[in-house]
Amino acid sequence: MNRHSSVLRFAYRLLLWVGIATLLYAGGTSAYGVVYQRYESRQFQRALVAATARTPERHAAGIGAVRSLIAEEVPDLSEGDVVGKLDVPRIGISVIVLQGTENDTLVLGAGHVPGTPLPGADGNVAIAAHRDTFFRKLEGIIVGDSIQFVTVRGEIYRYVVESTETVDPEDTRVMESRDHRELTLITCFPFYFVGAAPKRFIVHAHPSVDKRLGKAEHDRSVPTLKGASRPSIRTLREGIPA
Repeated sequence: MNRHSSVLRFAYRLLLWVGIATLLYAGGTSAYGVVYQRYESRQFQRALVAATARTPERHAAGIGAVRSLIAEEVPDLSEGDVVGKLDVPRIGISVIVLQGTENDTLVLGAGHVPGTPLPGADGNVAIAAHRDTFFRKLEGIIVGDSIQFVTVRGEIYRYVVESTETVDPEDTRVMESRDHRELTLITCFPFYFVGAAPKRFIVHAHPSVDKRLGKAEHDRSVPTLKGASRPSIRTLREGIPA
């Protein structure tokens, strides 16, 4: 009887310490992500100031030269490189977006899905993030909400939420590019599910239209990434762990 009680006490203490260690790891990881976001946000603002300083020179060169310059500046991005900053003002989302959807990348920020175009290019720009960190507030998004994406070159692209849906992890059609520009946000669902979430929450947005001009506010031809391939289905299937 005493031996049985000792085994139970040992198991209880082991589980207790495992639980504490898990909580400490999760809390430390989250805190690291917050610190990283603050640091990169400051660096991003400095980069925008530098990009703004070059804008008059681009305008003086004419639109043809500007497009040529942009084409030359198309980045050959690697996993974890900063792509830009995503803001959804009404629900309080403001997050630095990095290239890729590896676990280490999504700890630090939102991730631009490899194989999808960058904002400004034709096709479907896909951005993914964790439901329990950077995209937690995505549960409150509604049709008509405004989304803004600012690139490291200072280009501003605005979108309007068109619809939302939940899909199975295997349903990769949501990342496919069609014959128009769009933005897709991806996270796991349900938002408060314990463990690996069984679904994915999808936000579809289209370019905001300048009513004075009758055209998309970011109507500019920007090439896709060098060596871009098809969107990674890993993003939906296993790239956004709960």
